[in-house]
Amino acid sequence: MSANLFIGIDIATENVRAVAIDATATVYARTSWPLAKVATAGDKRLTQDPKSWVIAVENVLTQIGEQLKGDGKNVKALSISATSGTFVITDQSGSPLADAAMYNDGRSNSILGRGEKIIQQLNTAPPYYLANTPEFVIAHLSNTPVINLQSDTSHGLKIGVDLENVKYTDHALTEAARLNLTLPKLTLPGSKIANLSDKFASQFGFDQIPIYAGMTDGCTAQISAAGASGCVTSLGTTMVIKAVGRENIKGASFYSHLLPKDSFLAGGASNIGGISYQKYLPDIDNWSLKAEQFGTANIVCYPLPAVGERFPFLSPNMTALQSGSASNEVEQFRAIMEAIAFTERYSYELLGNAGAQVSDQIATVGGGGRSDLLSQIRATVMGKKVSIMADSGSDIGAALLAYAATYSLDNDLATPLSQIKIAQTKSFTPKADQVAALERNYQRFLQLTAEYKS
Repeated sequence: MSANLFIGIDIATENVRAVAIDATATVYARTSWPLAKVATAGDKRLTQDPKSWVIAVENVLTQIGEQLKGDGKNVKALSISATSGTFVITDQSGSPLADAAMYNDGRSNSILGRGEKIIQQLNTAPPYYLANTPEFVIAHLSNTPVINLQSDTSHGLKIGVDLENVKYTDHALTEAARLNLTLPKLTLPGSKIANLSDKFASQFGFDQIPIYAGMTDGCTAQISAAGASGCVTSLGTTMVIKAVGRENIKGASFYSHLLPKDSFLAGGASNIGGISYQKYLPDIDNWSLKAEQFGTANIVCYPLPAVGERFPFLSPNMTALQSGSASNEVEQFRAIMEAIAFTERYSYELLGNAGAQVSDQIATVGGGGRSDLLSQIRATVMGKKVSIMADSGSDIGAALLAYAATYSLDNDLATPLSQIKIAQTKSFTPKADQVAALERNYQRFLQLTAEYKS
């Protein structure tokens, strides 16, 4: 029996991941390839060679093609997800004029501000062209000049996009014009951008499949865990939170992405997460067992690994906070676990107060979902069911977008996505005997972070 497959590619910071799935999200092939290391400099720049993006994508698609060799596997479409805010400035031919600026490049707090810093150091005359990661790669895969390709509103959002009218804000257009910088034309996620070139179709063993506009990695991670409904917490190095709603809500530390045609993914990314307990990871099971036996911590903290926070507190000067000294290392570890749960609860309360629909179940993706202790604390702190998804990730979410785009009517991605049943491995519910103690600590956490509240 033949299987129609959909490929998703996620271009992260350290590697590119690719997956081929069917309409039930069953994985048929999966692989990854490393990217060039991120380079730093004294002016706080964080850059990467964008040519490593296309090299890595070529390699993962070649490997996917090899894994899918045989009868009955028909690749129908492809979509690409990437890190929000990473971009490259090119000339009219699409050749990079400088290395790509990463999402957390420290030369400016805005994309166009970083663009200005790059342009000031160029020896090339204008015009200049800004390309987000996906369209730069799609230009290569489709043999199309990048300046002729569209960019989805999700990857363009941090430049400044009016989602209601699918256009850049007046401020973004004014700033780009001042810099002689041409911004990519905008389109909605799920729109067809190009076709795979004949050369690469032959190389990978596919037809000249359509390449559909994707969404940023935080959005595709959400889609991989909950389709087009519910709330998702992605617990990786950092913590990314998304809630689906019908309103385009925004605040000082959060904003919404449009999931066509009338759903919005609202949320943000915190700088705390797995990085906050990184030193405990080699023996995480042992620490978790001891922390579970210890019980609720007697201190509260906000375990920022460096200066500055994005969400749910927007403060470039925020530092790690702690109410007192831990009695021992076990209590310190326990306090960090609780702090992650407290931050998650506050984030969902912030989104809910702004109009997001916060579900009774929180789907969880990422490495943090492997900690039963953390999952249990989160369930008790939030008073919600916490579910760990069986297989998820931004690559799977991108593949699901390719599927939805293939079968959508009137660019309605939410409907086909809502029909997919996402598998779970385990779930956690609140522990009644810990609710009161953790609630007391949550109130102390709110006091500790009060001066930074949005």
